Amino acid sequence: MASETIHLLHTNDVHSHLENWPRIQRFLLDQQAQDAQYFTFDIGDAIDRLHPLTDATMGKGNVALMNAVHYDAVTIGNNEGLVLPHEAMATLYDQANFDVVVSNLKTLPAMTQPAWAKPYKILTTTQGTRIGVLGLTAPYTLTYPALGWQPEPVDATIDRLLPVLQAQADVVVLLSHLGLPTDEELAEKYPIDVIIGAHTHHLLEHGKMVSGTLLAAAGRYGNHVGEITLTLENHQVTAQTARVTPTYEMAEADDDFQRIHGWLQTGKTLLKKQVITQIPRDISADEQSYDTLRALKAYFGVSIAMVSTGMFVDDLPAGVLSDYELLESMPHAINPMLMTLTGADIVQMLSEITDQQARLATLAIKGSGFRGKTFGYLRFNGLDHDAKGQIWLAGEKLVLDQTYQIATLDHYKWLPFFPVIQQAPVDIAQSLLLRELMAQYYRTKYQKV
Repeated sequence: MASETIHLLHTNDVHSHLENWPRIQRFLLDQQAQDAQYFTFDIGDAIDRLHPLTDATMGKGNVALMNAVHYDAVTIGNNEGLVLPHEAMATLYDQANFDVVVSNLKTLPAMTQPAWAKPYKILTTTQGTRIGVLGLTAPYTLTYPALGWQPEPVDATIDRLLPVLQAQADVVVLLSHLGLPTDEELAEKYPIDVIIGAHTHHLLEHGKMVSGTLLAAAGRYGNHVGEITLTLENHQVTAQTARVTPTYEMAEADDDFQRIHGWLQTGKTLLKKQVITQIPRDISADEQSYDTLRALKAYFGVSIAMVSTGMFVDDLPAGVLSDYELLESMPHAINPMLMTLTGADIVQMLSEITDQQARLATLAIKGSGFRGKTFGYLRFNGLDHDAKGQIWLAGEKLVLDQTYQIATLDHYKWLPFFPVIQQAPVDIAQSLLLRELMAQYYRTKYQKV
């Protein structure tokens, strides 16, 4: 019988934490240089526009770094697919030396496979074993179409492509930017040999077996790198194991700090060249919330706006205002949103806010694209209370069965605090980040240099 051992190296959810990248690069290259069969994958969210280099290059700086580690295939996460404008996403991998595998995303309106991605890939080992690779990304059906992409249902995609791979490959590997609960469900339903996971930032130090499928994942932020070892007899898997290596255990070089600092400085320099305007005085983080209320009202052409003070991290210093200062104050991937509520909905929403405001004021928030510190206080422009508790909207008394539009941010729809907002009809400006909106606002307010 022909025996074979295959190693699958994997990263996921690095989120532009380039402080770990020199060690990761060195580790991956050292492993690949061993006298063994290695394949290397990334499972998405490699980029995050909180890093100046990523923001300045729309992710292409990250792709250049990824080229150095010889990935065999990568898939995308929501930070690639939803945070970049359509054209930036369409050209992100123009200079990539690796294949992008995304099986469940189509280009609108034609519903064709994106030119920058393959629906699947077949890898072949030195002994002729064929490895079929699928890539699935989280199907955000509410937001992807606004950017010109159409996600397809996960099960329908697997039902369509798995028989194709089974006909062509001996081993099936799924690169899954879907999250651990979905990975577990898929393992129960489909005969997939390995699911390498991401999205929920889960760390499976020794993998997890579910109905004969090995699940693996390496946490987040490049704090670990994963390795899967497959043992095969006559091209069929007979044993499989997974492990992770903490980045802090990886070798460090004398020039690592200079490289990390250099990427930050390069991004900072590029962003500072993108001058917005000149501001005559410091604008505090608190004042930025009031400016944002005005900017949201003007953008959507409505008379009511809502925003939380925790959105703003730093003051904007007097002098030249560039994209860099706005990134420092608003580093999150959050978009303007217009929501439609009845008067009765607004009464309920204000009750939900009042019941939770004391807790939310200092509550640390993570996830949902947030890069601030705490939620903060909710502020309104165009919504007031009088001494009798009457609610006034744009100077008129609230009518319970009347419909109103409120300009706000999509952040509040994804959080579990406000059921009324979660259920409300919304229009999200998916191609515009909050800091990009504020760049437009300050450019107009202070005139471009």
